[in-house]
Amino acid sequence: MVRLCSPQVWQPRPSRVSSYSNRRAYWMQATSIDAVGNRAPCRGRVPGRRAVFSRILKMLIATLASGALLLTAAPMLAEMWATRPPAFPRQDVNPLTELDLPFEDVAFPAVDGLTLRGWFIPAESATPDTPAIFYAHGSGRDQRSGLSLVPALHRAGYHVLLFSYRGFGQSEGNGRGLTYGVGESQDVDSAVCFLREEKGIQGVGAIGYSVGAVSVILSAARNPDVEAVVAVAPFTCVSDVWIANRPAFLPGFILDWTLRLVEWRKGFSRSDACAVDEIGHIAPRPLLLIQGTHDGHVPLSHTHQLLAAAGQPSTLWLIEGETHDSIRTHALEARLPDVVTFFDAALQH
Repeated sequence: MVRLCSPQVWQPRPSRVSSYSNRRAYWMQATSIDAVGNRAPCRGRVPGRRAVFSRILKMLIATLASGALLLTAAPMLAEMWATRPPAFPRQDVNPLTELDLPFEDVAFPAVDGLTLRGWFIPAESATPDTPAIFYAHGSGRDQRSGLSLVPALHRAGYHVLLFSYRGFGQSEGNGRGLTYGVGESQDVDSAVCFLREEKGIQGVGAIGYSVGAVSVILSAARNPDVEAVVAVAPFTCVSDVWIANRPAFLPGFILDWTLRLVEWRKGFSRSDACAVDEIGHIAPRPLLLIQGTHDGHVPLSHTHQLLAAAGQPSTLWLIEGETHDSIRTHALEARLPDVVTFFDAALQH
């Protein structure tokens, strides 16, 4: 008889792993772990759910960390760029070359021993009672930005002092940029001390722009030798102006963390850069606030808060259509006759 097919040999179905040793061997084989405990190579092994979840979690954490780092680095770099000192070549402008006015290169010590430098333009036919006006510049600028104010003040019979903060212009410093009025207000103190002690000037008035306005407010609040203040486009506090200029995509906690890094890098505290907390101490000395209605950096609410916190006499000039930059240039220059009138009354000149 011819068999059409080979006989099938019966093989038992694999039994379930019953004993502990068999279960352990089965588990080690499934997970590619030998008896010693070393993981053996298993090219065809498909990762389990836990491994996949772990990888996804690591990728998510790395993505979030990279995003947070980018969101922190971007405003940090923008802040460093905006507050950096400008270049000051030796063959640059000065009051003689630009205005045909005689001047003195002056230097005086800061409170921490650094040397601050600037230009002193003496008044014509000066007497011991002739007052002086000094200018505190804004962010990313130096003493040169005050040259346009000199002719009107000089014609009115005032001494004029233009100087640069530490690290700006030709003044000594670490070049880390502005501290939003904290260190700059100390430099204003030094400038006032120079005018009073070195030059023997009794009446001192101040003009400050932006962070320079905050610096003048902070200095005048603790220094009665500043007898009259003109603050152009000041902000209330450094944290407030950061919030006002925060991009819509930047979370608030990232902004706060970035500001903390700026405080650490520059060595100041944001609580010391709040003009709204100190402006009330200027009274009864005269205060003039000037603000443009189209200021895109310092909201009008800041100026109104400062006016409400200031004592009397205080005045607010709102100049229609002027921006944060234009208020410093042609707008302030156009109002200089009125500014001179303000100083004449305040300093009895």
